[in-house]
Amino acid sequence: MLILQSARRWAVLAIVIAGLLAASLAGIKMNSQSQAPAPKAAGGPVVIEAEPVRVAELLDAVTAVGTLRSAESVVLKSEIPGRIARVMFADGSQVAKGDALIVFDASVQQALVNQARAERDLAAAKLKRTEELFQKKFLSAAALDDAKATEEIAAAKLALAQANLDKMTIRAPFAGQIGIRQVSVGDYLKEGVELVNLEDLSSMKADFRVPEQISGRLAMGQTVQLQSDAFPGANFPAKVVAIDPAVDAAGRSLLLRAELRDTSRRLKPGMFVRVRLVLESRPNAIVIPEEALVTAQNRLTVFKVVEGKAVATPVVTGLRSQLDQRAVVEVIKGLAPDDVVVTAGQIKIRGNNVPVKVAEPPAAKGAGGPPEKSAAKKAP
Repeated sequence: MLILQSARRWAVLAIVIAGLLAASLAGIKMNSQSQAPAPKAAGGPVVIEAEPVRVAELLDAVTAVGTLRSAESVVLKSEIPGRIARVMFADGSQVAKGDALIVFDASVQQALVNQARAERDLAAAKLKRTEELFQKKFLSAAALDDAKATEEIAAAKLALAQANLDKMTIRAPFAGQIGIRQVSVGDYLKEGVELVNLEDLSSMKADFRVPEQISGRLAMGQTVQLQSDAFPGANFPAKVVAIDPAVDAAGRSLLLRAELRDTSRRLKPGMFVRVRLVLESRPNAIVIPEEALVTAQNRLTVFKVVEGKAVATPVVTGLRSQLDQRAVVEVIKGLAPDDVVVTAGQIKIRGNNVPVKVAEPPAAKGAGGPPEKSAAKKAP
């Protein structure tokens, strides 16, 4: 019995000692945890992309398609029936005004001229004798009138015969480049047959149509830029020289004509061209990439990078355009030429004056040079 009670005492004592030891170890662990430094919160500057604003000349313009025409153009035709005796030009050559191009066989017409001249000379001689006899009172006034009429009729017949003779030679009505003839020596042609075309390429005209909505903004002398698929990347400047007074009722458009001086003579009549009509020019406009714009509280905003922080800045925009095949927007109010704006990463910026880090150095586009040019359209 004594042995059993002693064993129980030792068991209770062991349990108490174990509990005290466990409590002591737990206290030591809690104390060490309370003394350990707290982990640092995650953070740092927001990584973004940015670049400086650009200064460029923006053009408020409308686009259209047009067709080129030469300054003067004509298809020469035969005026009277006849057989071609000579061709006086080489296909595609330059000719001067008045140059003989095609000569028809004029033997019959020349004979008619000679006959008419002889009749006119005879009538003139009779009129002279009649006037002398009338002065001597040998003939009446009626006889004198008949002689005058006969002489005038003979002179008219001579003029008609000479005119028909002149038509046997086709001459250039203006200086230009001759086309490719469709006839040959020996061909007998009826009246009105097409012979060859003649083009004055000293200047070119571009006819195009614009919407009637901009008719109030049109004016003579406005700048036009032309582009042709035949010459990729080339711009041909022109000026508006004519505005049709009537609007086309079917298409509600207005016909315009622009003139350009193509000294290289690369452009050809009949070519299709893309037309950009400049309505307004904005020199030295401040422009930013379109992706720099964000909407905050229903206002257009950009983030300026100022001393390593992103500063939300409301802006007022103007024209939209393309520079270096990139969409840009004119900023009328809110930015200065030396500002740097965030172009990517705005979604990571929470709040204002947020520390930022530029991922790549801003590209100094347009720095140190003249303002760039771009055609533009109004920003919404």
